[in-house]
Amino acid sequence: MKLIAFGLTALAAAFVVGAYGDEPAAEPTDSERSEMNAKQEFPEIHWDEMRTRMETGGAAAVADFVAGFNDEERRKLYSFAQRAFYGREWAGKSFDGYVEVANAGIAEGLRQAEAATSAEDSAKLVDFANVLSYNLSADLAECWPGDTLPREKRHFEAGLKAAEDCIRWRQEQGKGPGPFAMAYWAKGMHQLSRGDVDGAVENFKKSLEYNVEVAKEEGTAAEVSAEAGFGLILADGYVGLAEWVKGDEDGKGRFENALAAFREGAEKYADKKDDFQFGIDQLEWVKKKFIK
Repeated sequence: MKLIAFGLTALAAAFVVGAYGDEPAAEPTDSERSEMNAKQEFPEIHWDEMRTRMETGGAAAVADFVAGFNDEERRKLYSFAQRAFYGREWAGKSFDGYVEVANAGIAEGLRQAEAATSAEDSAKLVDFANVLSYNLSADLAECWPGDTLPREKRHFEAGLKAAEDCIRWRQEQGKGPGPFAMAYWAKGMHQLSRGDVDGAVENFKKSLEYNVEVAKEEGTAAEVSAEAGFGLILADGYVGLAEWVKGDEDGKGRFENALAAFREGAEKYADKKDDFQFGIDQLEWVKKKFIK
């Protein structure tokens, strides 16, 4: 999950420049007006209330607020809250409050699944919990370039549990290789952060295996190269990183080979440039954290 800058402040400020000077304020374009209006719709309209509750009463106060809505609205609010409390600024921001809110959303999805009157509806609601669980695990991973919010051992434990939960739900629901590739990457990432390097190698390799399945299904390169998919190259880079952390010099070469594939692909293919540059940035970021 990438960091996303939210907020209306900068956009609104652009429209009041000159309001008290010689030049009139600029009239917003249709797209800008649409963006401003969208930010006032549900669930965005409740951000100030949820932020204030988090800042003054913690995650429990946010959950109390969400409990006042119907089931569908609760799901939308929890999905929004997970993104917002991770990506936006709020007083006392930490992963502790964020984890509590995300877990409350997961619990709400499972409660609704238990109460569902059809197997189809129940499966969809479990999948809602599955998505929140993966996002929780991914957000807690210490791999996102520029994300310096402090993470403690308890956050890696929470991220590991969230990854294991979504792996179980994906197995129960018969998901395809793509979702498993992401979930096993998340599990491996938290094992690496906890110092379980053997476990990290094992699960990064599982992620790679599922990425190879994806490549075969899509008819793309199934080995690391500039022509391979983003997920496959990234997974192979993480395998190399974890092996390198173990002291395996072959792991270093494998890691550097993944970086080289990203760099070559970013130069050769315009449609891959942004994604591959993000892959480069991420691998360089984790290298600084784990390779001393």
